Amino acid sequence: MKLMFAYRRCAQRRALSLLLSAVSLTAAYEATAQESTQTAPPNSQWSNAPTSSSGSDLGAQSARPAGEGSASAAAGSDVDARMRALETKVAAMTEKEEKRSKALEWLEKIKFSGYVQPQLIWQWYNDAASPNVGAGGASGLPQGVSANQTIARSDGYTTNPDTFRIRRARLKVEATPTEYAKVIFEIDPFPAGGTASGTGTIARQIEAVAVIPWSKDVKTEIGLGIFKIPFGWEVLQSDSDRPFIERSWSEQNLIPGEFDTGVRAYTTALDKKLDIRAAVVNGATESERNFVIVPDLDHGKDLVGRVNYNFGPFDVGTSGYYGHGSLVDGAALKFKTYKRWAWNAEAAIHHKFFKSLGNTKLFSEVTLAQNLDRGLRYSAAIALPNMPANINDDVGNKDERGFFVRLEQDFSEWATLGLRYDNYTPDSAQKNNARDTYSFLAVGHFTKALQLMLEYDFAIDNVHRPGTDAPSKNIHTFSTVMQARF
Repeated sequence: MKLMFAYRRCAQRRALSLLLSAVSLTAAYEATAQESTQTAPPNSQWSNAPTSSSGSDLGAQSARPAGEGSASAAAGSDVDARMRALETKVAAMTEKEEKRSKALEWLEKIKFSGYVQPQLIWQWYNDAASPNVGAGGASGLPQGVSANQTIARSDGYTTNPDTFRIRRARLKVEATPTEYAKVIFEIDPFPAGGTASGTGTIARQIEAVAVIPWSKDVKTEIGLGIFKIPFGWEVLQSDSDRPFIERSWSEQNLIPGEFDTGVRAYTTALDKKLDIRAAVVNGATESERNFVIVPDLDHGKDLVGRVNYNFGPFDVGTSGYYGHGSLVDGAALKFKTYKRWAWNAEAAIHHKFFKSLGNTKLFSEVTLAQNLDRGLRYSAAIALPNMPANINDDVGNKDERGFFVRLEQDFSEWATLGLRYDNYTPDSAQKNNARDTYSFLAVGHFTKALQLMLEYDFAIDNVHRPGTDAPSKNIHTFSTVMQARF
């Protein structure tokens, strides 16, 4: 788009230059004409010559000195010829410019955007949380191995948690061929999902969208493809807009990957203050192992919806989810589906209370769910329903609960400080069975397109299998991300 605008500015400058040249030649022509009429001496017989074609006029004209009239006529004829040539050239260039503009009109209907987030991450643990626990068949840490020491793993890797990596890199193209249609295509070069480690899809948001403008104030979008699950506010917020590097722990377990495949209908009304979203999806998120090859393990589809109203300085909303999950026992060839649901309430304050500081943002969500955990960050015995011994019996349900509160304070346009607390339990029936995470954030905004995020997280994880003691795992994470966007 920038190239097209630069090309247009160049064309405008060329047209202006040609116009100025035409004005200069016109002025020169008028000056030459005036000079030719003023060369006659005062009180001469040519100074007041009549303009009619009577016989006396012809006689007066024949009395002019030889060669003078023909020279003036030749000069005027030369200027006229130059003007006609210039007009022809301007007309040809204008026609050429119009053809080029029509050929490049499609660029006005395409929007490119993207961002990249290179990351440096450090982690350290207490003995209970160490990745070295259980190495070599030990019940805890192997003899002579400390909690944060790097050792070999049986899969050929090591337990080193400190690394540089590209956390996210997104390229998004939005095309609007007409006011009633839109195509969205967003990719990330690093795969997500798949049936095995290292395989998956680089697709993020891939949609064909129909736009229905019911009125100037009411509009509906109907999209088919891969899109963000409309559940809660944090799931829908862009990773490039969120100053915290990761979403809250409850969102990472209940809606991991944020994207699913299906059909959606989004409606906005009341000057976009009312936002209503509904979708029918497979029920397998982009981070689940079967997303690419087998995007849905059962016949049923999941229903999800969200309603939010923005009052200006604050907004409130609620979301619901209902569908089916699946348990597969490959050894015993057992397959069992089970019901799952979730309810979410959200509230936010966004206002500039102190003009000398900047915007203050306070967000909070609470989620109650049953059997919605995907079993990606905790073992199946901890996070998933229990497979019944008799396939005709109901599964052993797991009730989940998640909560977070997040405060962000801008200090002018150059810096943001943030605090967040989140709590999540994959089985609220057990006591002392949750993970609490405390996050501290500082962001430096160098420009609108470039910022540096520094975040420290301290987690106390007591999630455990039924019948065992709470492990009291302490996990420290320091992360820094340099984000560039366009």
